[in-house]
Amino acid sequence: MKNTLLLFLIFTSMNIYSQQQKTIEHFTVRVREEVGDLNRDGLQDKVILTMDTVDAQRPLKLQIFLLQSNRKLRLEFSSKDVFNPQYPNGKYGGDQIPSISIENGNLILYSEIQDVKQYYTFRYQNGRFELIQITKIIWDGKDTTTETKFDLIKGEKTEVSKLLGSEKAKKKKPTKITLKALPTLQNFRNPENQLE
Repeated sequence: MKNTLLLFLIFTSMNIYSQQQKTIEHFTVRVREEVGDLNRDGLQDKVILTMDTVDAQRPLKLQIFLLQSNRKLRLEFSSKDVFNPQYPNGKYGGDQIPSISIENGNLILYSEIQDVKQYYTFRYQNGRFELIQITKIIWDGKDTTTETKFDLIKGEKTEVSKLLGSEKAKKKKPTKITLKALPTLQNFRNPENQLE
């Protein structure tokens, strides 16, 4: 009986230990870092993109730190779900490593998936990062690029097509889009599905 109880305790502790080991994250490789004022308080905030190179899928984590008046950074946002991992299912997924930038107080996330370039512009307002603009540039693989821009504040979608090497553009009339509320960085996955 004592041996059975001892074996049970050993196996239970091994199971708990192995479950704890699986939850450890290794986002130690800093891929991108950008500094700028996101909340328009005159202080330099920081955006960091890190990669977990121990995980075979190579997931990416986006973290946003706001600089406080006491000169300490406060974590405002952290997520592993904003960008696709580099190797989903163990194979290269076609995504380039994303870029981040801060322009005019807005956070811009840039990603490139095969022949599609995507820019997502967020503003920090009311304690949230709200998506205010999406720009997609698609090359058809031959001789035409199409830029589609969603201005979520105006509620407009515009599309411009150009032949490569030409300055002439074929612009479609802007169409109205309706939103109940601006998508946020917290619910960022596939925001275009909410627009069309």
